[in-house]
Amino acid sequence: MDRSEFPIITKKQALSRQRNRCASCGTEIASLNQIGKRIHQYGEGAHAHHIKPCQHGGTNHLSNCVILCESCHYSAHEGGHYRNNSDYLVGKPSDYEHFHG
Repeated sequence: MDRSEFPIITKKQALSRQRNRCASCGTEIASLNQIGKRIHQYGEGAHAHHIKPCQHGGTNHLSNCVILCESCHYSAHEGGHYRNNSDYLVGKPSDYEHFHG
């Protein structure tokens, strides 16, 4: 496993903590990755996201993990345009309305 990947148990715990909802938009997520795609309101899979990236001292612990639908994960990474180290904004749980479900 890549050191920047969350263990599957952490992903499942995060999804359960969020009451099976995207931490950002609140859309129901039936299952992790692409498995729940058929059931998702917009036909999207789900991704685990580091609130604080590993490159900036983030860990693979549950407290640093949120589950996001594909669109929200893409948005969290500014559409793939990552900021450089000098102006990187590190996230926090309060950035995700549905962090606790």
